[in-house]
Amino acid sequence: MSESLLGARMVPVRVTLLVGLAVGYLLLLADDPSATDWLIGLAAVSVTALGVRAPLVTSLATSGLLALGFVIGDSGPAVAKIAAAFALAELTARRGGRLAVPAAALLAAVYLLHSTGGTAVMLYRAVTMALVPVLIGILLGTAWTAQRSAARTAADLAAHREQQIAAARIAERTAIARELHDLVAHHVSSTVLRVGAARHAFTDAPTALLQVLDDVDATSREALTDLRKLVTVLRDPTHEPFVAPSVLAQALGEVVDRARRTGLDVTAQVDDAVAVVDPVSALTLLRLTQEGLANVTGHAGPLAKADLRVIVGDTVSFEVRDRGGAASTGSGTGLGLVGLRERLTLLGGTLEAGPHADGWRLAARWPLGAVA
Repeated sequence: MSESLLGARMVPVRVTLLVGLAVGYLLLLADDPSATDWLIGLAAVSVTALGVRAPLVTSLATSGLLALGFVIGDSGPAVAKIAAAFALAELTARRGGRLAVPAAALLAAVYLLHSTGGTAVMLYRAVTMALVPVLIGILLGTAWTAQRSAARTAADLAAHREQQIAAARIAERTAIARELHDLVAHHVSSTVLRVGAARHAFTDAPTALLQVLDDVDATSREALTDLRKLVTVLRDPTHEPFVAPSVLAQALGEVVDRARRTGLDVTAQVDDAVAVVDPVSALTLLRLTQEGLANVTGHAGPLAKADLRVIVGDTVSFEVRDRGGAASTGSGTGLGLVGLRERLTLLGGTLEAGPHADGWRLAARWPLGAVA
């Protein structure tokens, strides 16, 4: 509350309010104020705008204008009194008692030099008009300090919580990486060895069988390479991206070739501009292509044909359609699609998956350069 009252953004509001009150007083309540009264009053409330950056100067200046009003004013410098009290309170709130004491002494002296009423009246007026603003300023300053301290404490707690979350994520990523290496990578390595052994053992096997073994061997080795790269990325997020944009076109081509080796007829249209997308978008395009073609292979039937299209402009557009085969049985609720939706949500994009004509369509769109 005090910070908002004393903040720089409140200066226009504060000055407008004080000027409005001053004009209202001079128009409605003052006893026939002269041009001098108007000039002194408006000058005093306007000077309070300097209180944010130079509160001591502001307090001294308003006290000087009050003294000038006592000397040459005609109807009493009530506006200057309010401005001087306001400036002294702000000085105390912003700078504390060390600078407030001389400023309060000057304001009290101004009242003492204006000899109206008896000695007791003069002393009471001087002490009250100098002491009350100081007390108000102390209260405001204390509240302001407490508010800033609470804000710093909240920021420190938030930073500590973020550190705890980051540490938990690192521990979780490390655990996942460890299990992938010790369990999944172990089994894939075993598969690679057994397929290689089978390939060398059955040298007289039919050509078609040898081709299948060669394909399984190549796919298993690629999977093992990807697993090792994934483990590295999980352990060190600052490591090079899983797939660099510069080699994305080649990676997409390998996915398409792998799908063709399964018998799927794939027509691919990949924009050359994929080389300029960010690493997160590159990985998203790779996963979309893998999931889309895998779904067509698994659900659309042996006679299906797939059309892949990737276009990069202000947005990244991806689409896979299958046609000519049996109707797809994909329901759009598999974990693969769930993961893709999560990726697109992080990128601020959209994902559509559903039947179209006699096949299935997977489409995604997100802004180029989106930060996940």
